Amino acid sequence: MPPNIPKPLSDRRPWLAVAQAYGRALWSRRPLPPGDLVDIGELERAHRTLLIDFAAQHGPVFKGLMERRLTVCVVGHALGRKLLKEHAGAMRAVSIRLESLFPHGFMRGMEGDTHRNYRKTLVRGVAALDMNTFAPRFDAVVADALLAHVNTLQSSGAAKAWDNTLGQIASSTMITLFFGPQRGAAAHDRLIAAYHRLGPRGVVWNVTAREADAYQALAAEVAALGAADAGGLLGILQAQGPVDATMLGNLIYMVELGRYDLRGLLRWISRYAADHSTPRDGSANTAAATTATDDETLAARAFVLEALRMDQSERLMREVLEDVVFEGWLIPRGSMVRVCMWEGHKNAQHFAQPFRFEPTRFRDATSETENFSPFGLDHHHCPLAGPVVEIAMAFVRVLTRDFLVHGHGAEPAVRGPYHWEPSPRFEITLEHRPGALR
Repeated sequence: MPPNIPKPLSDRRPWLAVAQAYGRALWSRRPLPPGDLVDIGELERAHRTLLIDFAAQHGPVFKGLMERRLTVCVVGHALGRKLLKEHAGAMRAVSIRLESLFPHGFMRGMEGDTHRNYRKTLVRGVAALDMNTFAPRFDAVVADALLAHVNTLQSSGAAKAWDNTLGQIASSTMITLFFGPQRGAAAHDRLIAAYHRLGPRGVVWNVTAREADAYQALAAEVAALGAADAGGLLGILQAQGPVDATMLGNLIYMVELGRYDLRGLLRWISRYAADHSTPRDGSANTAAATTATDDETLAARAFVLEALRMDQSERLMREVLEDVVFEGWLIPRGSMVRVCMWEGHKNAQHFAQPFRFEPTRFRDATSETENFSPFGLDHHHCPLAGPVVEIAMAFVRVLTRDFLVHGHGAEPAVRGPYHWEPSPRFEITLEHRPGALR
């Protein structure tokens, strides 16, 4: 074993589950994947490239432990896509359980015809969104929030103030996209307040009576908005057909999960914006330049996609419902599968100098291949991927057009509750560019 890879655990093994897995392997005459029973979820906190090292040692399919469960890791997008396609019926997506709030629960956890029908409806609605209409709305949200940050928030607790500003941008843009009301409207403010009651400090994965009450209040706000001719995705879906309780609940929770994930992405984008030349390629900035040129749009898109490749997109988790034989290895029932997205995005065969932030690799539209999949690999691929990228592009456009971005306290990333994040000690301060709108 290489010296930089920890030794197997001896006193924390879930013996019964492991013994059952080995017993099933013996009975089926199929070996379990290679690898030691180390707690990869814990060890990678101090060694972010741990699974890349394991893949080099054991091959792209190997085992370990996560949260005391046997977990099989798959490194490589082509291999991960093959596993998910060939054994879709034997695995279930790991997702927040919301059946207590609305029928059928969250779309990410649905399977079979139920998933196909709801996803088809959602995809049809997303396709009808006119992003040219939303782009200036997103720009306005970002510009207002960043201007307010510079004028009132930077003086106290820069790191916390910046997180709050990004949270405001994420929540406001998601509410506008899904439900229509724009920042400043009374309905928008009511929805912001209702979402704060639902998850004041982040997504609550174990729904209790408190979350149920907050959800019902939020659903009532959205339903009232719908009755008054909602805009955004909800309005489109209503025009295309009835929106039942399950679809309404999914829209509400897509915003709930999305606003935290989007805030995380914006944190990474601002982290890279502080360290690297702006994606405007040094083009002149003037107060009149409020409409992005084609080149600026391509540059902003490339910046966002490279941030997704470098960070934020990390893994897909599946629960194995029945024995699977993949690449000659047994993946036993009751175990977990982790498709390693972050590690797949660091393959030097597909991305030259993979640990270097280099947006120009995405300036050519053909650079987006099957080896780049920041929003999923299978039938659970996020249908809102396009609009989310558009929101992030608006953030990049305004941030780099109107401000100089300064970073302070750059330190290694840390493992947060859901994603790797910039160090909590990393701070952003903004300075108006000469001639920028104020």
